[in-house]
Amino acid sequence: MTKVQTLDHHQHLVSHVKWARENYCHGPRQPYSLRLASADIRGNLVVYDVYKGTAQSRFSDSDAPICDMAWHWHQDATQDMLLVLHPGSNLVLWNASTGTIIWRKTYQRVDHLESFDLDPHQADRVLFIAPDGVWMQNDFTLFRASNSELRRVAWHPNGKTDQSAPNNGPLPKDLNQSPTSLRSDVRRRAARFLYRSTPTASTVALDDPNLVAEIFFHRSVHDVLVAVYPRQIVLVSLRYLCPYRTITIDKASADLLSILPLRQKDGFFCLHTNGCLSFRHAVDRKRYETVPQSESTRLMKQCKPYGFVIDPVGEAKCSILMNDGRVLVWSLHSGASKSAESSAKSFRLNLTHSLTPLPAAPLILQAGPRPSNPDRSQFLAVGSGKGNVQLYNLSTNDVGREYFIQNNAVQGLKWITEDLLLVFHYPNTTTPTALVKSEVSILNIITGAVRSIRKSPSDESPIRTVKVSPTKEHFVITFKNGVPEVWSIADGRKLVWHRTRAVPQATAAEWVRVVGTDMGGGVTRQDLILFVDLNGLFQAYKVKGNIVHEDKTSVFATQTTIGHITAMCRKRNKIVMGDVDGSLIKWIPSESMAETKNLNRGWIKSIKFSPKERTMWAAVLFNDGLDVWEIETMELINQLKPKQFKVTSLDWVSGTHLALCCTDGTIRIFDFRNFHSCSSAINREALLDRVSSAYLLSHEALWKAKSSVLLGQYSGILSDRKVIGEGIANFPQSSNLEQMPLIDRCLASALLLGDESDYHFWKACMRAMPWTKSVLRETVNHSDCSFLLNKEALKELHFDVADSTLKCARGSLGRLDCLRRCVQDLVAFGESSRAVEYLLNLDSHEPRYYEDCLKAALLTALQGATSETVQSTIKLVATNLIASSSFIAAGVELLCSIGKIGDACRYLQSAGNYEDAATLASLRLSPDEIKDIYLRWVDYLCAPEINQRSFALLLSLHCGSLDRALELMATSRHFERAAIFLRLCDEGGILEEIRDRNPVICEAIYLEYARYLHGVGLRREALEFCDKGGKNGRLLRQEFEILNHDNVPA
Repeated sequence: MTKVQTLDHHQHLVSHVKWARENYCHGPRQPYSLRLASADIRGNLVVYDVYKGTAQSRFSDSDAPICDMAWHWHQDATQDMLLVLHPGSNLVLWNASTGTIIWRKTYQRVDHLESFDLDPHQADRVLFIAPDGVWMQNDFTLFRASNSELRRVAWHPNGKTDQSAPNNGPLPKDLNQSPTSLRSDVRRRAARFLYRSTPTASTVALDDPNLVAEIFFHRSVHDVLVAVYPRQIVLVSLRYLCPYRTITIDKASADLLSILPLRQKDGFFCLHTNGCLSFRHAVDRKRYETVPQSESTRLMKQCKPYGFVIDPVGEAKCSILMNDGRVLVWSLHSGASKSAESSAKSFRLNLTHSLTPLPAAPLILQAGPRPSNPDRSQFLAVGSGKGNVQLYNLSTNDVGREYFIQNNAVQGLKWITEDLLLVFHYPNTTTPTALVKSEVSILNIITGAVRSIRKSPSDESPIRTVKVSPTKEHFVITFKNGVPEVWSIADGRKLVWHRTRAVPQATAAEWVRVVGTDMGGGVTRQDLILFVDLNGLFQAYKVKGNIVHEDKTSVFATQTTIGHITAMCRKRNKIVMGDVDGSLIKWIPSESMAETKNLNRGWIKSIKFSPKERTMWAAVLFNDGLDVWEIETMELINQLKPKQFKVTSLDWVSGTHLALCCTDGTIRIFDFRNFHSCSSAINREALLDRVSSAYLLSHEALWKAKSSVLLGQYSGILSDRKVIGEGIANFPQSSNLEQMPLIDRCLASALLLGDESDYHFWKACMRAMPWTKSVLRETVNHSDCSFLLNKEALKELHFDVADSTLKCARGSLGRLDCLRRCVQDLVAFGESSRAVEYLLNLDSHEPRYYEDCLKAALLTALQGATSETVQSTIKLVATNLIASSSFIAAGVELLCSIGKIGDACRYLQSAGNYEDAATLASLRLSPDEIKDIYLRWVDYLCAPEINQRSFALLLSLHCGSLDRALELMATSRHFERAAIFLRLCDEGGILEEIRDRNPVICEAIYLEYARYLHGVGLRREALEFCDKGGKNGRLLRQEFEILNHDNVPA
């Protein structure tokens, strides 16, 4: 796992981030684009183009932090719609590309909404969470703000779901709970979901372990909410308004912190409070089994998991973010089950990647020298207050190595050579006059060996700076209040001062190399140590053996008083200094000339020259920011004065880029000519050998590689075994991608490229075309949203929900309402006998006992009724009930009781209940009738005001209408999909039939795909598809041959 981008456009702490879902067909007209929406605590929203590292738009509604946000992804043509929930129950739809408001809705019945969740199965339904309960909107649309108010849905302590519960305000907070306790935090947030009729003694307390921690829509089952408790997961049927399944956490596991449901499988990734990850999945839809849990993350004090996300395409990878910055990536692998009685053992969770963060602030940094070997990378050394040193690879932005030096905080770093790093450390102090025990060590980054050079036997003044000589043989130490010391690097000995008077204290020091000639005319080089004492006087010393001699004859030894110097740096023949008053001084000793600039910025902390040759750029660090100066002319080039953080140290990582160590715990690398942003475009060439994400590769190379895979050719990076192994968890190791069956290559390319739309489309093709050869068929989760299940699985799902709901509802306040709704569905699904059984088992004291008995008698009588008069009468009554729009369910129930299923489905579709009509048709009608019902739904989804063509395409495949699917792809200009789809039809021997029924569409597909292949550079393959395009294809082939001949070099 590699960091590829850093985004830095917020001026305040970031509170929310959301990736834009791109569940649409990609191509040259709609390329892959990686977009991220983020919001900070001051209500500012930024939409990023992640590849470019730039802000696509910025907008804000107020200074208050937002409550929640989500990208709206249901409609194909509206990929820029961002829903943001602002304070005061204001829901705003933004155009994320332009930062303009589409509409605003303020909900009057609720004072404050905290978050929301979009229904993945029904585009017009949104779930809202408030401090006083859960609310639902059923008429959501992108075109206008809703005119209706929210409808409340709340849970009674006994499990009853009530939608008419009054709003009695938020529950009181438990002031005895500690804000640092993870469990108390979960329980405190859970109070919003409790239902209470009156604030009496029967009200459930906030420390009840059964409080709901979070709630959202189920991703794979329609009309189901998932309520997460600390010790259990409850599935609630919105259709029956009652819980129907409870998944209890075993006693050995820690409490639940959060869960993530899957779209392609009835299962959940569960994150526990101890950092442990578990996976639970449904077995025959009646029980959930637990995959063996991952090891508990080693949690230190105050360390806890923040949250986690899953791979939206394969749903086999899960990433956990810890509050110390660590990112752990777990992969769910499947294999052959070792037990015939349990399928849980066929899965396992493996930790595949770990991303090490920066240590906690305060930090110190030092850029390493340019490596002499081009195969080695330059490192940035970062020291922390915990005593460890990390080496960051500046080429890959990864932590290359990490070393623990000592328990005390690292206060300074100096590179001696490419392999040796000098580190000095001592405890952090709170007072400037405090005494400490300092230590200086040398770290060998190759072997990891740490050699202690200097240990202070007693408390002393803290070290101010350490400077290494140009010969790499000695280093000098200056103290805040003490005499400087010179040490030998080779043998670790302290050198002796040789002078007639006491050695003065030094406020700054620098090594200077003096070049001269000897008696024989040869060139001599000698390293001098240049000090500035407390009186502002320069003193020069030279090293001979183990003795430091004063050099009174040097041009650097001057009596000129220049002030209290705090920083000094040399490049070529110039020395630049800074003092306590913020003055910048340029001194040329050979010319006895000095120039001073009074900056009035206060204490100058450090000065660093750029390593770029023939330049004199110097970075000057102050308490309130930094300046970059051109020393030759003493002109200011650029300036940075951040308001949100302070810069503690800096260094040049290249001739034009500065690395800044900041108090907010970050390291920012800027081009010194632009301090507005430290983000830059991703270097695709540097990532090409290591990253296969479609969002990071160049579009030209991507389209060619993808087409090569689909056509069974070697594609470079997408055919690399390492890339395939990382991208596809259960890929057969004995298979080569280009030699696999066509449908497998389609699925594999979608997984490797992270293409959500392609993956679900090819998976639907695999289900709709059972004749296709596949080696991945057993490794793919074929269960999807409930509308795309086969008849047996759909029947098992709905009957299981109905039966389980009736069992869970026994003894609850809403048992009768739940039973009557279940009876209606059982009659519609052809189970009238079971419905009658439930009605006859009611107690005679029930309020509607008489009506229920009459209904049971009517259902029994209608089971064998064949009289046309009876059926006509029942149909007339049902039609009148449906026409009233208040008794649609009752009218559909009557039609189903006499076998008029087709009429019932059409009435449901006329009323806008396309989901219920599709479910009823799948359970009761023949394949041809099912296709008719589904195609009416497809026509509805393709309407301009609905525009859900991607989902319509999946429905067309599900009902077996390959012609309609081909038409949708052609009209949507998805020619690559359509051409490969025709190849799959050819494998089943039905291509000629489809071409006979759709000659114009097929010819257009072949011609457009040939043009596409020619454009991406696959010219030979383009000619093959020209041959399939009839007369127009032959003309196109001649055109390509002329173009190919003209492009051949002479």
